[in-house]
Amino acid sequence: MEGMKDFEELLQESVRVHGHLCAGQVLGVRMSMLGLSAIGISDPRGKDRKSLIVYVEIDRCATDAIQSVTGCTLGKRTLKFMDYGKMAATFVNLKSGEAVRVLAREESRQSARRYFPETEDRYEAQLRAYRIMPESELFETSRVAVNIRPEEMPGRPIGRVKCAACGEYVQDRREVGKNGRLLCRPCANGGYYASRDGNDPGSSFFSPSVMQFKHNDFGIRSKLWIELEGEPFFGRGKMMLLAAVGRYGSINRAAREVGISYRKAWSYIKAMEKRLGIRLVECRAGGKGGGGAELTPEIRDFLGRYDAIEKDIRKAADERFRELFGPQREAGLHEEKR
Repeated sequence: MEGMKDFEELLQESVRVHGHLCAGQVLGVRMSMLGLSAIGISDPRGKDRKSLIVYVEIDRCATDAIQSVTGCTLGKRTLKFMDYGKMAATFVNLKSGEAVRVLAREESRQSARRYFPETEDRYEAQLRAYRIMPESELFETSRVAVNIRPEEMPGRPIGRVKCAACGEYVQDRREVGKNGRLLCRPCANGGYYASRDGNDPGSSFFSPSVMQFKHNDFGIRSKLWIELEGEPFFGRGKMMLLAAVGRYGSINRAAREVGISYRKAWSYIKAMEKRLGIRLVECRAGGKGGGGAELTPEIRDFLGRYDAIEKDIRKAADERFRELFGPQREAGLHEEKR
């Protein structure tokens, strides 16, 4: 293609970016060349650089190659990561609207051995074969339609919203509306990181604080945990874990939502059962209907009571905060300064 370097030159540039030569690099370079050609992009780093967006579906070696060839990056908002775990990428021409998804064929891994049967190392065989195999053996391509929303386009941020829970700002309409409040995604659904602020062990893997009433940069946070024999054993973090189990019917899915491992989630549940003396979760074995987990009526009642007292405490704290730090009190402080 006009403006496009040849395969070997593109591969060498990709290897410099990635750090070593591997089969994934060869696959990613060839995948990029095929996808760009299919949508009519000949100079992705030059005259066509503002006409291209690429969606990658896996965080593996091939992704570095795709970034190297196309020039698309997360920082430029032209590379979009979709965590599907598939060796695939979709190339979109913003001017023409053409979009093509390129999927690496799983059978090509075995086909590589036929090209180099004398090569004992299968990864070495793939590295060599992927250079010469026909595109039809390596990839499956399909024309697709991609709906790119305004907030996903390159350019300046479209709005900034302050999370009503943690107080951090969210850009490009990534906020979530929940119970009448605008929240960031970690506060709404659980995040990948665990807050270690505060003293509540039950909330060590979830934000231990809840932002409540706010006025003129003054804010109040509160937290609640339950102790048994002087030892904290239940807080907001564990409430969110159990609520997620009830919502999804899966301990594994609930663990992912609050950002902990399945093993840790299960250990928390067993420890709470021991301390409370009641069964929290009923597990179903897999089968025709699939396995799963369900909260017992006893723990549902417990969660309802915990939620009720937490709301009452937050409401009381908000009302007292307004009395002490609201507009009238602030006006009085200004008068005292004069």
